[in-house]
Amino acid sequence: MGKFDDVGKLMHLPLESINSEYQSNESEFIIKAAAEAVLQTDGRNWVPVIVKENGDYQYQVVSNHFVYAVAQQAELERVWCIVIEPDNKNIDQAKIMAREAIPKVNLTTASRDTILAALRYLIAEPGSALKGVDAVVAANRIAEANRENWSNFNPITNLKCGITKGKKLDALSKVFFLSPPKPSAPPPPAPEAVSIKRASRDDILSRISYLSTSKIGGFETVEPEKAADIIFTASKGKWKSLNPIAKLECGIDTAKIKTLKKVFTL
Repeated sequence: MGKFDDVGKLMHLPLESINSEYQSNESEFIIKAAAEAVLQTDGRNWVPVIVKENGDYQYQVVSNHFVYAVAQQAELERVWCIVIEPDNKNIDQAKIMAREAIPKVNLTTASRDTILAALRYLIAEPGSALKGVDAVVAANRIAEANRENWSNFNPITNLKCGITKGKKLDALSKVFFLSPPKPSAPPPPAPEAVSIKRASRDDILSRISYLSTSKIGGFETVEPEKAADIIFTASKGKWKSLNPIAKLECGIDTAKIKTLKKVFTL
C-alpha cells in the first residue's frame, strides 16, 4: 500500500490496527451508554473516527477520540473511519470540527466582526477573566489599531478598552494568535541626486515619491504632489542650502531636511 493511498476514504478498519495517544475525557457513564447504543445498532458507529495512516495497515486517531473510546468499550472488531492526510492543518481542522480544539484567528488580520465574535465567546465562558469588558468597545479599538507589527498582545493594554495585563490579556491567547512581524524589505536604490535649483517638477516629484513610498525619514506623511508643486514654484535663486524648504509649508519640516539631502543638492 502506497503512502496516502487511503486518504479521503471511509474505511472499515480492524480496531487492533488503530491506536491513540490520547484518552477521551468523557465520563465512564457516557462512554458505556454510547457503547450500548452502538451495539444495539448492529455494532456500527455512524460517526466515524478520524485517523491518519502511520504505515501499512496501521492508523492513529487524530480526532473523534470519544468515538474510538466507545468502540473500545463495545469491543468492536472493526470501526468505521475516515483517513486524512497527516498534515498539521488537516489534523487541526479535524480536531476543531470535532470540538476537541478551539479555533484560533489571526489577530493581525482579523476583521472587526471576527474580533467581536471572539471576544463575546470569551466573555460568555463560565468564570471568564474578561467579565465586565465591553466587547463592542474592545473590538472597535483593537480593529482600529495598527496590528501589523504586533509580536504579542501587550499593545492592547494601551487601547483603554478594559483589557489589562494579567488574566484578561492572557485570556486572549485562547482564541487569537499573531503572525510574526514581516521583516522590512530594504528600500530600492535611491534615485540620483539632482540640483534642487535646476530640477524639473517631475524630478522633484519622483524623488519625494521615492522617500514617501519607501517610508524614509518620516516622508510617508508627506503628500508628494503637493510638496513637488510648492518646491518647484518657489524662488530658489538665493538658496544656499535646502533649509528654506522647511518654511514652504509643504509638509517637510527641519527634521526631514537631512533625509532630503539624499536625493537633492544645490
